[in-house]
Amino acid sequence: MEEKKFAQLDQEQLKKINDLERKIGVTLIAYDHQVIQQGAGDYSSNTQENHSS
Repeated sequence: MEEKKFAQLDQEQLKKINDLERKIGVTLIAYDHQVIQQGAGDYSSNTQENHSS
């Protein structure tokens, strides 16, 4: 089984990220692209089933 890794940020690192978010006007997020792809596939198959009538 694949091991999942999570960042352990200290207060200074978190402050730098927050400052960068404010500077560029976005919220930075992290995600596992494999989970997102699987979820998108599930969503599209569900919506097709729901709209087939």
